[in-house]
Amino acid sequence: MFKSDTTNRYNGLIQRCEDICGLGATGITANATLYSQFIGWMNQWNHTGASIAIMSWDGADYDDPSYTTKPSGTFVGTTNRDYNFDPSYKMMKIKLVQVTYDGINYVSATPFDASDPVDTIFDPDTNILESADNLPLATKDPNVDNNFSIDFPKYDEQANGFSLYPMFTAAQVAAGANVYVEFWRAPNDFDTTSGTDTYVPSFDVQFHHLLAIAPSWEYCKLYKPDMAGELQGDVWGARTARGLLIRTGILDDMKNWYTSKDRMPPRIRVHRVLKI
Repeated sequence: MFKSDTTNRYNGLIQRCEDICGLGATGITANATLYSQFIGWMNQWNHTGASIAIMSWDGADYDDPSYTTKPSGTFVGTTNRDYNFDPSYKMMKIKLVQVTYDGINYVSATPFDASDPVDTIFDPDTNILESADNLPLATKDPNVDNNFSIDFPKYDEQANGFSLYPMFTAAQVAAGANVYVEFWRAPNDFDTTSGTDTYVPSFDVQFHHLLAIAPSWEYCKLYKPDMAGELQGDVWGARTARGLLIRTGILDDMKNWYTSKDRMPPRIRVHRVLKI
């Protein structure tokens, strides 16, 4: 389904919202303020749908098909520890980091949190990992890189980037050191252009109607509360007062679908405790 299709109404998400909310043809498209509201809700739920696909479909490279580039790239090595993604990349989560300290041979870096207790460190004298004091590393210590090996680098993911351990020396930078990364990114956004727009939701086609149902729910919560309950069930599912399932919502259907596509163990596992 397209964002908007004023010719073939059945194929337009905005037109579906007009129908669901009882606003009539052009009830949204002819009202610039309301149209902008719905576009905002569509973008919000497009991002939510993308995050569900990323978390559920572990091991696969989910991405918005409207992009013409791959979510990967190389940071040229510097003698600084920190590397940040440009906001235009819309990076949501790092998937893979590979580092070359000589400009030729790459090794995979493993994620860690610099504030976590460390039970092993690299001993540069023996060239092996040895037991540590199970305390966080003093990352401001100018010699902290001595606790790491270029054969087993680590990265600490932070906001829109990461910190590399050990960081490159000037000699390694001169030799061509760099960091290759793959990442998951947010989908493109819908804009407020009117008429027919051929940009489609970022996830699989059978769930495109999420971007009609969920924005309609957002609207009805504010302006037609008598309709909001039914739409909430469409999105989240419905249960009895005792917690028994009446029907699943589209969000659970998406989780189940993307998990079933994955050959790896699922990342999302929902455990529900029922109180009778």
